[in-house]
Formats: sequence, C-alpha cells, structure tokens
Amino acid sequence: MSRPTPSCRPARSRPRSGIYHLAAAGETSWHGYAQHVIGQARQLRPEVELKVQEIAPIPTSQYPTPARRPHNSRLDCSKLQAAFDLRLPPWQDGVRRLLTEIL
Repeated sequence: MSRPTPSCRPARSRPRSGIYHLAAAGETSWHGYAQHVIGQARQLRPEVELKVQEIAPIPTSQYPTPARRPHNSRLDCSKLQAAFDLRLPPWQDGVRRLLTEIL
C-alpha cells in the first residue's frame, strides 16, 4: 500500500534565481502586532491574568536603535508569489497558532 502524495507543480520555464522576500500575508505595525497578541492571549486563556493593561503606540523616533529604521519596512513578496504560486496565510493565523501551543 502507498499513500497518495500531492503532485508537484510543473516547473516554469523562467529562471528562479535571485532574492525573494517571504512574509505572512497582511501588514501591521509593532503596536498593532502587540495589541493583537495580547488580545488573542486574553481570548484563548481568559482565566490567565496578564500584567499588561495598555499598549501605548510610540513613533520610531522615540525608540532609539543603533541602526536607522526605514519608515516602510514591508516586504514585497510578489516575486515569490509569481515564481512559485505561493501565498502565505495572514500573520494573525501564525500568532493564534503559536499562542495556542504555548498558553
């Protein structure tokens, strides 16, 4: 007996070398990400008392780092999507999966 395996997508004729960006779908700020993580944690485990009460947004200029931060650091994944017909799920799905595993 054998298990059926999915067939590989046919290779495209164009070259696939180069630099590709890969990131979950969607976009957010660090503030939005932190708010989502805490909100999801509270939904998944309401009985756990989290110390955080509020997450205040701050501009990048108020958070000093050794390197200058770009104003827009979103990755353009369109080259990878076109070359490999690959779409990643929204970043929120990954947060929920991780919190489900660790809480």
